[in-house]
Order: sequence, then structure tokens, then C-alpha cells
Amino acid sequence: MRVNFYTLVFIGLIMFLPTTFGYGQLSVDQSAIITLTDYPSGVMNDTIFCFQPTSPMVVRFDGGTNFSMTWFKYDVNDNSWDNIIQNGGEQLQVTEEGGYRVVVQEDGSMVADRRFWVFNSQSITDVKAEIVNDDCYGVDLYATSTIKPLFYFDPANGSYVPLMYDLSYTWTTDPEGDEQYTGQEVSFNAPFNDVSFVVNVSDQFGNSVNDSIEYEAIAVKADFEVKSLKDTVLNERNDEVNLSAPYEIQFVDNSQGKISAWEWTFGEAGRSIDQNPRFVFAEAGTYEVSLYVLNRDSGCESISDVFQINISESELEVPNVFTPNGDGINDEFRVAYKSLKKFEMVVFNRWGRKVYQSKDPAKGWDGDGHAPGVYFYYIYAEGYNEGEVYKKEGAVHLIRGK
Repeated sequence: MRVNFYTLVFIGLIMFLPTTFGYGQLSVDQSAIITLTDYPSGVMNDTIFCFQPTSPMVVRFDGGTNFSMTWFKYDVNDNSWDNIIQNGGEQLQVTEEGGYRVVVQEDGSMVADRRFWVFNSQSITDVKAEIVNDDCYGVDLYATSTIKPLFYFDPANGSYVPLMYDLSYTWTTDPEGDEQYTGQEVSFNAPFNDVSFVVNVSDQFGNSVNDSIEYEAIAVKADFEVKSLKDTVLNERNDEVNLSAPYEIQFVDNSQGKISAWEWTFGEAGRSIDQNPRFVFAEAGTYEVSLYVLNRDSGCESISDVFQINISESELEVPNVFTPNGDGINDEFRVAYKSLKKFEMVVFNRWGRKVYQSKDPAKGWDGDGHAPGVYFYYIYAEGYNEGEVYKKEGAVHLIRGK
């Protein structure tokens, strides 16, 4: 006998769809979650309807108006599906969880045979969060959950199969932070403040249960900011990169955690154990500032990133003209300088009479009502480093102009 391809396909459908052949489909309202069995024997899987506990469990067969339907209930005692519970009707009002079957006929011929399972007591009964391990760097957490066990049975041999909940675990903190993880076992970065770790366990049926556990922070993190305490002087060559000594800075502790000890290192310039120290950098050089903090109770410690401070060597330049005409430009005879610890300037007129004297390089001579002309100066200055000595003398022109 010759068998064509289409005959083989039809025979295959009969072999693998013994209880689901025909057309039409089972349906329920939107209150049910629909999933599939996973029979170990390899029998084609059936539909599972999981209703909410308070929802009516009504299953319908949608297909046509000329059908006659017979509804059966599964008997776990003998693994049978032929216990009739309702003759006729397009829907079945299910009163208890279990397996069911509907056989659909038209004019005495079977057009559909459907098995299905119904549940409405699926629930997560308990969730427990626990801290497995913690140290100065992280916290390891684990959650356990308890579900109500529900089973369906393999039509081939009656072996029971647990209904899968497909549990999902989501971890957050309270107060809410940037970190969020999923999984039954997770690891958080060690927090610097006391928090609650919160786990939410949910399943594919819409159930959701929370648990939390309090955590007392032990970790610390060193951090700080700097605030300049040096006045801005017009003729002092001081910028954000190359600073002029003496340069005083207020260091402000911005560290996190339960800190009980601070130690500041200002490069080779010195140290401090104050929480918010002030420090004066006087000598030229590059200083790497860092902060070390400690939680004595936990032993956790941290060192900040390095902040670099550049103090320039001394400089001194003297102009040879100034124009005190009130226009705000070059109105005073003043030196341009950087990093001077000692300074003295004397200005004389052409007859050798002293007309101005100052020990502050930030100040200048405005001419003080003197006539235009040539004046003479003598300047002595010292920098903060050994050997930085300046002795300057010369002439300066006072031009009043318009």
C-alpha cells in the first residue's frame, strides 16, 4: 500500500493528540492565570487554569452551538478521566481543585476531547530574609519562602507532578538606594548608614509577599572637600593650579559611616587628627592630601582619593611706570609677586626724600598727591624656601595723564 505525505501527517496527529483532537477551545474569564502541565511521561501537556481564591471557577468550551458536551472529573485513586459530573452545557462551574475533561460531540460524532486542571488555592505562605555574611565591603543575603504545595497527575501513569510557582526574588533597601538585585541569594555593597534590606517574592499567579531585615552599618568611606581661606589679591599671581604661599585651606570632612577617628596627611607638610582641620601651606612644592577614617567598633577603615596641591616658588616683578588717573587701570605702583614671606618697599623722590614705605606686597603706592615725574624704589623680599632673596632697586615713572 502506498502512503503519501499527508496521510503520514494525519496519522502523526492522531498518535500525539489522543485527547486533544478536534477543534474549539477552552476559555475562562480574565481572573485566571493560564499555564501548561509538564508531564514527565511525554504525554502532550494540558492546560492549567489558576483562579483567584475569591473568583468563581467557570470553564467554557467555545466552538459552536450544535455541540453536545459531557464533562468529567479526574479520579486520582485510579488515574481515570471518565467520572461524569455534568451532561450538557457549554460551561462547567468547578467547585473543587483537580483535573477535568470535556468531550464534545456533533451529531453523535466526537469533535473534541480536552483535559484541563483547575486550582484556586495557590499562595506564598511565608518569606524569610536573612543576612548570611557581612564585612566592610558587602552584605550577603538569602531568602527562603514557603508555598502551598499543589499537584497534578500524569495521565500516562498517575505519577504526581508539583505545580510550579516560578518564584521571583527582588531585593531593595529602605530607605531606597541605588542598588536593586534579583535572585534568592544576592550581595549588596556595604551601606554606610543603617538600612532595612527588603525582599519581595512573587509568583506567576500574581501573589506577592515581602519580608525585611534590619542592618546596622559598619562600613565607612573617606571623602572631603577643600575651601580656600586665602583672600584674592589683584597683584598676587595665584591661580587654581599654581598657588601662592602662604595658602590656607579649610578641609571639610564629607565621609560616610560611623566614624570615630580621622587622620589627615598633607604630604610632607604635616598631619592632623581633627575632623575639619585648617592648614597653611608655606613652602613651594607639590603636596598630596589624603584622609584616613576608621570605625573603631567594626574595624572598618577607608582612605580617600588623593587631592594634589601645588605651591609655587616665589616670584617678584616690579613695574617701571604707573598712571594714577582714577581709571582703575595701573593706578598704583605695586609689585607682582608669589609666595613671599617677607617684604619691604621704600619709594624716594629725586632729592632722596622718602615718600612711601610698605611691608605688605599686596599694597601699592597711589602717588599720594605727588607731582608727575621719576621716583626711585628699593625693595627687599624673601621667599619661603631657603635662598629665595630679592634685592631690587630702580626708577619708576609717575604719569598722571588724562
